[in-house]
Amino acid sequence: MNVIYFAGGCFWGTQHYMSQFHGVLESEVGYANGVVDNPTYQQVYTDQTGHVECVKVSFDSYVISLKTLCRLFFRSIDPLLKNRQGDDCGTRYRTGIYYMNEADKESVNEVFQEIQSGYDKPLAVEILPLDCFYKGEEYHQQYLLKNPDGYCHLSSSLLKSAKMYSQIISELMDCSDDEKKAVLPKFFKTGKGEYGEGDKFIGVIVPDTRKVAKRHKEMPYEVLEMLLESEWHEVRLCALLILIEKYKSSPDDAVVFYLNHMKGINNWDLVDLSAPYILGSYLVSSENREVLYNLAGSANMWEQRIAVVSTLMLIRNGCYGDTVALAEKLLNAKHDLMQKAIGWMLREVGKRDENLLVGFLERNRLKMPRTMLRYAIEKFDPQRRKYFMSK
Repeated sequence: MNVIYFAGGCFWGTQHYMSQFHGVLESEVGYANGVVDNPTYQQVYTDQTGHVECVKVSFDSYVISLKTLCRLFFRSIDPLLKNRQGDDCGTRYRTGIYYMNEADKESVNEVFQEIQSGYDKPLAVEILPLDCFYKGEEYHQQYLLKNPDGYCHLSSSLLKSAKMYSQIISELMDCSDDEKKAVLPKFFKTGKGEYGEGDKFIGVIVPDTRKVAKRHKEMPYEVLEMLLESEWHEVRLCALLILIEKYKSSPDDAVVFYLNHMKGINNWDLVDLSAPYILGSYLVSSENREVLYNLAGSANMWEQRIAVVSTLMLIRNGCYGDTVALAEKLLNAKHDLMQKAIGWMLREVGKRDENLLVGFLERNRLKMPRTMLRYAIEKFDPQRRKYFMSK
């Protein structure tokens, strides 16, 4: 069991919010990092003790990582406000994360920098070692469970989102298979230096993930955003499958969300199971395909793959030009995942317009990476494959 301490304004709301998350085992409110031993609430309320209202969170790091907890915590605060959250003012309401060891410090600081990168002003959130923590009075513990109509500075929508988020995590965990949990990290290359380095798997097959997504297709975007920040691969996939459902009723909103949250789309199956059905479908009815070329020009391989694989839906609708143009642009792609994706899309073009594919190959076969070429000519007869593979 791991422990971290969060100060997010009034500790009633922060405890209630953090306790929602699957993997949080225990929580208690109290007073941290002040100069008075065993303070009472009345003493802390004077702002003369140096203590901050704080929540001690004990969690199972296998189920939920410290980084994920920190990202979720940041959703519950305005990180630019000093000594205030909501209507609560005073040094006791300052925001902070207090850690107990160097490893936790590193994780907390990494998330802090992620959040800071989204703001022009410095964050007013303390990141400090825990100096002391004194448990608060019993009537403060789980106050909002005892008093459902009690004061809370957090919005009801945020608390509902936390509950919905945790429900999805719980349902996916219930589908976990030990054999898949062992196999999937190897299949998706999660080792050091590999393309999926650090990715974590619950061990859920795609059909089961689809079932969970179908049950929760009405999830608000706030929850999808939380899911896409998860360290669990299947959780991010579930978010994307829900997004595909949302696309059907609100394509503009879904595409904007997709393009603004590509950081969580960071493995080939996440790209391939989402890009054609969201961005690709959207572009079928648009003459402006600039977004494809912007993504193809990215230094991020997953964004490049999103651009290429999105054209699958264009191909299915008889539009081949963008696929060929992107293949030309990315002809010298180094990573085999990109070479395979480009070859795959060229092959799809060839199924419908063989002359167009052959013309492309005649111009480029001697320059194309062998993997890309093999994928492109996979449906040709052996003699033609031999010809195009020859130097």
